Amino acid sequence: MSGVGNWSSVPRREPVGQDPGTSVGLEARGASTTSAPVTGNGRPQGRPAPGYGEYAPEGWVNPVLVEQERQEQERQERERQAGDQQAPAPVAGVRDGARGGLPGRDAPSGTVPGGAQRSMARSRFGRTPADFVLTVGLLAFGLVSVVQSLSVGQVASTVRRTLETQYTELNDPSALSTAAAVVAISNVVVFALVAWWSIRRLRAQKRTFWVPLVGAVVATAVSTIAFVVVVMQDPAFVDFMLRQSGV
Repeated sequence: MSGVGNWSSVPRREPVGQDPGTSVGLEARGASTTSAPVTGNGRPQGRPAPGYGEYAPEGWVNPVLVEQERQEQERQERERQAGDQQAPAPVAGVRDGARGGLPGRDAPSGTVPGGAQRSMARSRFGRTPADFVLTVGLLAFGLVSVVQSLSVGQVASTVRRTLETQYTELNDPSALSTAAAVVAISNVVVFALVAWWSIRRLRAQKRTFWVPLVGAVVATAVSTIAFVVVVMQDPAFVDFMLRQSGV
């Protein structure tokens, strides 16, 4: 048994051409010299790979992990390039000036400024809140006028007093009641059309305040024509106008 014990202390024979301080020491620790990256001249780069059960020496990098990290970076780069190629081109008018952000958004932060928030939530109906308020006010005024025109007798009496005060007495004042009835019916029809058209434009968030104004002009024209036709058929009024003109 002494021979066996003495054999364990016999130093290993070194391969020819190898440095005892590197290869033998590494093989004695179970380290591998082929795991480390190799330079162009065939020499190991950095520190050698640790053997089984050894701690990795300071500064050693596992080439397998390095290769995996490089492949992962290449994969991410390919995915990013593929995403850039599939992204749609920006449409003209979408960019908001030189800031390059969306309309109403602040480019650096992506938040909506206060002014843009007010413009975006400015009005649920109509072009602007002012347009909505003005349209509703004009419609309300027109509704009051329509209700007043339904009092046919009162309207006829008012027109008669005006004609007798400024011109002359009529031979048939009762004809004014017919004209007042025509005016009342026309006002109801015009107001219904104006209200329907205004509601459609308000829901579409379009400028609408001018619609009641147009309706008022149409209603006034119809009323004027109705009373003029009736008055011009009255002989007393015609004679008065002829005397005034000197015919």
